[in-house]
Amino acid sequence: MFLFFASHAAILMLLLVTAAGAGTLALGAGVGLALRTALGLALCAHACFFLAAVGQLRPLPLIALTIVAIAGGAVRARGIARPSVSHVVAGLLVIAPLFAFALYPPIAFDETLYHMPFVRALAHDGALRFLPAVRFPVFPQIHELLCVPVLLLGGDVATHLVALAEVIVTAALLIVWARRYDVRAGRLAAALFLGSPLVIQLATITYVDAALALFVAAGFYALDRERFLLAGFFLGTACSVKYLGWYFALAALIIVLVRTAGRRREAVIFVIACAAAALPTTTWIVLHTGDPFFPFVRTSLWLLPPSRVVSFGERIVGALRVIWDVTFARGRVSHQPPVTSLLIIMVAAVIAASIRDTRARWVALLCAGYVAVFAFLPQDSRYLVPLLPLLSVVTAVVVARRWGKAASVIALLAVAPGVAYAGYRIALQGVPPVTSSQRSAWLSQRVPPYRALVRAGSERVYVYGGEQLKDYAGGELLGDFNGPFSYERILGDAHDTASIAQRLRRIDAHYFLVIKRSCTHLLPNGGMILTYEDAVAQLWRVQPASER
Repeated sequence: MFLFFASHAAILMLLLVTAAGAGTLALGAGVGLALRTALGLALCAHACFFLAAVGQLRPLPLIALTIVAIAGGAVRARGIARPSVSHVVAGLLVIAPLFAFALYPPIAFDETLYHMPFVRALAHDGALRFLPAVRFPVFPQIHELLCVPVLLLGGDVATHLVALAEVIVTAALLIVWARRYDVRAGRLAAALFLGSPLVIQLATITYVDAALALFVAAGFYALDRERFLLAGFFLGTACSVKYLGWYFALAALIIVLVRTAGRRREAVIFVIACAAAALPTTTWIVLHTGDPFFPFVRTSLWLLPPSRVVSFGERIVGALRVIWDVTFARGRVSHQPPVTSLLIIMVAAVIAASIRDTRARWVALLCAGYVAVFAFLPQDSRYLVPLLPLLSVVTAVVVARRWGKAASVIALLAVAPGVAYAGYRIALQGVPPVTSSQRSAWLSQRVPPYRALVRAGSERVYVYGGEQLKDYAGGELLGDFNGPFSYERILGDAHDTASIAQRLRRIDAHYFLVIKRSCTHLLPNGGMILTYEDAVAQLWRVQPASER
């Protein structure tokens, strides 16, 4: 147990040191450590992209990259500033429960559906690949690329530490950013961000939202300091993390154009830096699909069918009540953890500050525009997380200026829900599994179809109703609502084992995994043999034609 925790702590430390080294190598020691580390993460991710683009995302080049980053950063560093004991203790008290929460095996839906399959494919092939059997065969993958070295070093659990590192760096950046306006606002800004249970959740799983929040925050922090080259690079990197990054890049460009009216040089610098970070990923996607926002613009096999038609009026109503929904009516926004119980207060603080402060006004307008865009997206509160760092900074400054003496107490109250949520989830899930047998038992309890799937070994399996199990398959797992192996294309209206077996032989699937909640009736009339059944799943072996 100790070795498990210690090794993962070492991986987290190595990741942060490598990022800090890479950022220091690029910027020197004259820039704050938080900004350097954020830049280092972006640079390392882009380096992984180019290694993957030439088929060399392998251990030796990655080791060389790490050595260059750390050694180069050490050469350019002027010394290490020693933080105070109180800051170290406070940081550890907040990070420790997050770190423990991050050490569970992957079980989040999108994590096991396509994020981890992306990471595993990159690690296995050492190259970028079009993956037709995955829900999204290509996607912006900067965060997943950053997870590859960690996967090779510590396995799938360790990939959670990349998101944790991104959240830690974001919090550190908010401290520095808010302190520029009021020295008492720094810790409060970080506390408001870390006090969100949703942020804590995203800090401990292999989703990309923590990376998007980091690079959006770093981009606008750099823009606030009029470092247009860095701002463009960070926001271009956000575009390479998730398509939503393009909204923030465009919004930042508008701010640059307005703030530097008559001075085109700054806008040109911003655009060039943004393009340098965004175009490699976008170009790769276009070359393979012809769609810069694949699969959401052009019709293809991978365009997901809509779950239901949503009227324009419903979207407007959803946008107007979004602040309420993400905290108190989470069933309307994908049942995610609460964003933060203080969100309404934070929004009110930003609106109040925007009356007199130009920067706060830009934040208010940016958030309003994004909420309008959100109304036409799948209603998932994760998509709102990139706004939290901006809201946190403005709110912290407003509170510090008005109630400065109570800022520390307010910070403790603000961060408490996030820390409590991590503690609650740890108590709920028990001690993280360490051995392979403990892991198997843990997954069997929390992912019931896992018990049936593992009995297929390394064979090719077609699943109906359990597409999110892809990361657990020993071999290839096919089956989803879209793609060349969609339920409609492969199964159609077949409801008997003989017909389904005939179709599965055409795609060389050796097993058929049925999740019972999705299939109420399956007529057994030959072609397959039932090899396992429990309360949630059935596993059928497809008989070769020679056995019939």
